[in-house]
This record gives sequence, structure tokens and C-alpha cells, in this order.
Amino acid sequence: MKYKHGTVGLGILSWRGHKSLRLALDSYLDRDFFALFDEGMIFLPDPDKYVRAVADEYPLRIETSPENKGIMAGMEEIANRLETDYIFFTENDNPLLENRVESKRQIEKALDLLHDDTACMARMRHIKHPGDKFTTLHKYKWMHPTPDNFVGKLRRAFRPAKARRVSGTAIYAEDYPDQRFPDSIQNVGDGFYLVDADTLPWTNQSILIKRSFFIETILPYCKENPSNRTANGFPTLEIELNRSKFWLRSGWKIACGPGLLTHERVNDRGY
Repeated sequence: MKYKHGTVGLGILSWRGHKSLRLALDSYLDRDFFALFDEGMIFLPDPDKYVRAVADEYPLRIETSPENKGIMAGMEEIANRLETDYIFFTENDNPLLENRVESKRQIEKALDLLHDDTACMARMRHIKHPGDKFTTLHKYKWMHPTPDNFVGKLRRAFRPAKARRVSGTAIYAEDYPDQRFPDSIQNVGDGFYLVDADTLPWTNQSILIKRSFFIETILPYCKENPSNRTANGFPTLEIELNRSKFWLRSGWKIACGPGLLTHERVNDRGY
């Protein structure tokens, strides 16, 4: 696939979860999603026979490691093993909702915003159908119900910093988020917004990012500033970045379009 701003790789992280993985990969195959990338790779840490059997059925390069060291390590392995200019990160429970034409359109628009650092990353999770465990939407609605809601005004008055931190989630909840939060959300056309990083957290799931920025900026900070909190005993990127001054005071913008992927976990992965 040729994009004017460089090459793009699809990197899928899957620790076990073979039923979810099949659902996601079937949706990519059915909508010709794989054809939109210069490289397609699935990384399987500590793979069992079930997830390996599923991965073998699709047009992806399969990479493995003997043990699972968590999400951050998995994303680092993907970034190091791909050679493309940009990486579209997904996980095994991120099926695709849109068709090939719309997927290509959104990827091209996101690349326009990434190539000159207008945006530091692009969120590609569907804004109307984000799927399971999208807890930030509940936090947003609790803090920002309708603008004239009295209880909401009180909450914002007592917790103004919290109110600002979650305000970027308006892109998932409002028809015109830039009109409600004009100081932190900018409409850049084609269904895309630029959102201030201090109002919207880093996410690992369904993002498009410059490979060099991820390897040279994001990973070093997270590795040098580990958190006492972990996920299943391992660092995650999200815990290390969100609420850090590094992220909140960066001045970076996040590109957010209509979105392509959702989050749907089919079965329990054992954690």
C-alpha cells in the first residue's frame, strides 16, 4: 500500500484469547483491511496452540517470544520488529467495524496530521461504538452532563482539574465537541478533531503513531519512570503516562476521527 507520507505497518498484540482473535482477524479479512498496510505482523508472547493455530490462518507475519512480559513489552517488540514509518497498533479483541474505503480514508487523514507532528498520535477506536470497558465515557458523563446541569456545575466547581482532564472524551459523547470545549478541541475537517493531550489520556488500543516517536520518546519515558502500579505485574504505558507531567504538560495534540475499531472480548483469557 502506498501512502504519500510513508509506510504503515499493522501490529497486533495477542496474549492468548484465540476466540477474540479470530473475531478480529475475520473482520479484517472480510473488509480487506490487511491490504491497507505495507507490513502486517502479529506478536504472540508465550503462545498456546490455540492462538497459534488461529494466527496461522491469516496473511500475517507471526512473531513470538517464549514468555509474556506485558503490554508495554509487547508493543515495544512490535515496534522493533516492524520497519515501517508508522504503526497501527491493535490487540486481539479489536474487531473492525468500517469498510475498506472508509478505513483507507481515515488512515490517510490521520497520516496527514501525524507526518508534520500536528498530532502526536491518532486514536482509531470507533467513537460511536467504542465497545467494552470504555470507562472514560462514564467519567465524562458524570462530570459533564448537559452544560446547564446544576449537579454537574457543582462537581466541576469542586474538581476543576478533574473536569478538564476528562473533557476531551466529549468527542465520544457530543455531536459538536469543539463547540462545547473550544479551548481544547479543534475541528480539522473530514470528521477529525485535534484534542489537547491534557484532556484525553494515552491509550494503547487502536492507535496510529509514528514509529520513531513511539520508540524514541514514549518508550524511553515509560521505561525510565516506572510506576508502582502494574497490570498483571507488568508496566502498561497507560499507567506510566496518564497523569504524568510528561503527558499532561506536553502540549501535544491527539487526532481523533470517527474511528474504525471497537473492543469486543469473546471469552475470558484467565486474568
